[in-house]
Amino acid sequence: MERDPVLRDLTEISVNALKDLELARKELKENDLQMQEMNKLANERVNEMSRVNQQLQDKISFVENMTKSIQEKNEHLQKELKITETEKINYGKLNAMLKEDLTKVIKKEKELSIKQIFLEKKVKEQAENLLKGEKMSIIGTFTSRLAHDIRNPLSKLKMSHDILCNSPNMPVLDKVKHQQRIESAISNMTHIIEDVLEFVRMSELDMKETSLKTIIQSSLEGITVPSSVKLEIKGDDKATLCDSRKLEAVFVNLLTNAVEAIRGKGHVTVKIMENEDDVEICFEDSGSGIIPSLQAKIFEPMFTTKQHGTGLGLAICKMIVEQHGGKLTYKNKPSTFSVHMPKINNSKMVAQ
Repeated sequence: MERDPVLRDLTEISVNALKDLELARKELKENDLQMQEMNKLANERVNEMSRVNQQLQDKISFVENMTKSIQEKNEHLQKELKITETEKINYGKLNAMLKEDLTKVIKKEKELSIKQIFLEKKVKEQAENLLKGEKMSIIGTFTSRLAHDIRNPLSKLKMSHDILCNSPNMPVLDKVKHQQRIESAISNMTHIIEDVLEFVRMSELDMKETSLKTIIQSSLEGITVPSSVKLEIKGDDKATLCDSRKLEAVFVNLLTNAVEAIRGKGHVTVKIMENEDDVEICFEDSGSGIIPSLQAKIFEPMFTTKQHGTGLGLAICKMIVEQHGGKLTYKNKPSTFSVHMPKINNSKMVAQ
């Protein structure tokens, strides 16, 4: 009995469908396995990416922390740098102040030492004066000599002034002559007064380290040396701690006396010598010198061998040199005044 064609077709279709279904099931199973494998791989990659991401996060966090730490350290260093710069400036100022204070202390210490020595000398001198009882006698003699010295130029001044006032038609040359006499008289009185003031007052020294040759050269500019006088400066230059203005006045006086002593013709030699304890400046001239009987009096106030003069020049010179802690001496053959100044490294100078 033959099958119904329709049924046969349906059976065939069903068989084919079952085959297709089975194939599809196998494909689905294979696809599912592939999907599982892919999912596993994806999960592994996700995990790996998560791990890498975590590592990156850790590294980023580390870098951020390092950056923050570096910034903090940099800020700290900037602050420390500013503090250091401020301290450096303050240290520089403090160092300058300390140097200045040290210089002042050293100078003050020297001045105090100088004052002490000078005051000791003054106390000794005052005690000797009181013991001798000569104070009033000296004042009387001094006043009498001063009045006598001023009276002469004052009389010349008054006489020339009266002549000029009473002779309006006097020739010009005569007027000039009397005018010169007036100026000379005024100059003499001024010199006398300046000597007296310098003698009676003891001003404070302005101590500075100065070249002796510089002071000598400056002194020569203040006097007139005739062409017939040969003047020499010998010896190496030395520095001394002194009041250059006052020491120059001493040198001017000694140089002037030397030029006058040789009566305008001869030689004057200034020597600078270094001794063990002091520096010696000698003013030597070719004059006849001072006779032995008068040598002990030449430094006394109001003593003079000149026709005109207060007799205070050498007394003032001696006072100024001793004020510096030095001494002024004289010896004959050849006629020499010597100024002894303390060395800078062993200074015992005196100041009022």
